[in-house]
Amino acid sequence: MFGQYDDLLVGVGPAGQQAPRKNVQMYNTIRVLLADETSLVGVGVRATLTAEKKLILVGEAKDGQKIKDLNQQLQPDLLIIDLDSPKFQSPDSIAFLHKYCPNLKVLALATRGKVNLSIVRASGIAGCILKSENPQTLVSAISAVAKGSLWYSESILKEVSQHKASELSQTGKDTLTRRERQVIDLIAQGLDNASIANELCLGNQTVRNYISQIYAKLAVNSRAQAVIWAIKHNASLDFN
Repeated sequence: MFGQYDDLLVGVGPAGQQAPRKNVQMYNTIRVLLADETSLVGVGVRATLTAEKKLILVGEAKDGQKIKDLNQQLQPDLLIIDLDSPKFQSPDSIAFLHKYCPNLKVLALATRGKVNLSIVRASGIAGCILKSENPQTLVSAISAVAKGSLWYSESILKEVSQHKASELSQTGKDTLTRRERQVIDLIAQGLDNASIANELCLGNQTVRNYISQIYAKLAVNSRAQAVIWAIKHNASLDFN
């Protein structure tokens, strides 16, 4: 479980505002809720969480309704789901979580070559890593996602990029202004809005306006999808 490290993981920048429930960095611990049905994958995840002092497994749930209930009771920072589980093989299941647990960060585990791209792209999933990753990679992904960053295995990003390319606006690249290209390039490099504003000498609200315009032109609705577009169209994204 999370054995050989065979994929470079990418933390690709902030995924939006932090959940208001508490500041992860301030408390230096991350409360994790695990969605599992007593699987071998769950055993590996539990062992990894137990070995890390900063990670606290606060509860386990078998379905969306139980996740909703435990989210209200336990206020976890992050939820780990297994995309091979029948409970999470429909976009509707992720939409349910996003509707009733809007502040809960979601990290998904997937099997190489069996990634459900529609689920990965679903609103609410901030990270997706392969089950073949080593335990420390899981820990790093949990830390990044809990603090508001996106984290995907490189191979998963490539799969999503190839699949999404046919759905994105084919004229998006041509319609972006020079400034919008600069903004999406910096997004792809992992900069948050404040850093982009500083880099381009712009106001924070101006950057947010540019990002909204970019989303509209590219027919995307999230930072993750904008990054995927940038990868496909050769923006400066460094996987190293």
